Amino acid sequence: MNSTYPLFGILAAFAQTELGRIIATVVSISIAAILLRVSQKRLRLGSSTMLDVEHRRGNLVLARNLIIGLTLVAVGSIWATKIAGAALSLAAVAGAVLIVSKEFLANVLGSAMLAISRPYRVGDFIEMGDATGRVLDTDLMVTTIAETLEGHQLTGRTAVLPNSLLLVRPVKNLTATGAYVINLLNIAADPDDDLLAMEKALLRAARDVCAPWLGDADRHLKQLESRDLVDLPSAEPRVLLQLHSAREYTLALRYCCRPNDRVKVEQAILRAFLKYRGALPASASRDKRMLAEAA
Repeated sequence: MNSTYPLFGILAAFAQTELGRIIATVVSISIAAILLRVSQKRLRLGSSTMLDVEHRRGNLVLARNLIIGLTLVAVGSIWATKIAGAALSLAAVAGAVLIVSKEFLANVLGSAMLAISRPYRVGDFIEMGDATGRVLDTDLMVTTIAETLEGHQLTGRTAVLPNSLLLVRPVKNLTATGAYVINLLNIAADPDDDLLAMEKALLRAARDVCAPWLGDADRHLKQLESRDLVDLPSAEPRVLLQLHSAREYTLALRYCCRPNDRVKVEQAILRAFLKYRGALPASASRDKRMLAEAA
């Protein structure tokens, strides 16, 4: 037993050295990474006896934050003496730096937030403030986007957004679901129209256009549900009837396609819908009434 005390003394002395602190930090981070992976896999496994998606996602977030918090406490304890000594000497310098480089530090903090939370990546379509576009590049200071119009149509212009906006502005990732995204197409309808027949024509048009990729899109969305523990809509086209007033109806079509194909798919659906709608009796009578009113 006595021979073990010198060993503990040697290990304790080694832990106070620079090399010992580095090794202890690497070990702590490695253990945290392993625990994160294990917890994610266990909570993402689906079975008939497991909690629903919302509860599993809550447990995953709780476990992740707890592991990260304990890791930060462990690393802080390892370097506590060094941090305490450096804090006093850096206090005066930090005050001066904050005064003369406020914007620079805000951009650096925004970059840190981008690296940790990953609200978007290169290639995503985002909306930040009044700017909308596709992310071309990110660096320590700014995010560069290719400006787009409705339907992700490029304008040929670029916009440079300071990363400090991430701290004060909400960011919308318009392509958060990756290879396939969910879009809405609104069709105005007259109360005198046969809304059920129009709904069938719109669904038929959407299914005809989206049929080539519906299977792949549905599998992709289900994989995202399993990976991120979120509830996503089906890739199958759906129509919602929206009543704005007694004289104003809207048929809202929900459909799925690739981000870059949104305008092309939307136009194809509209043309197919107009073709199928042209055969509806209600549509013909409405067209005659509109011509009579115009005359």
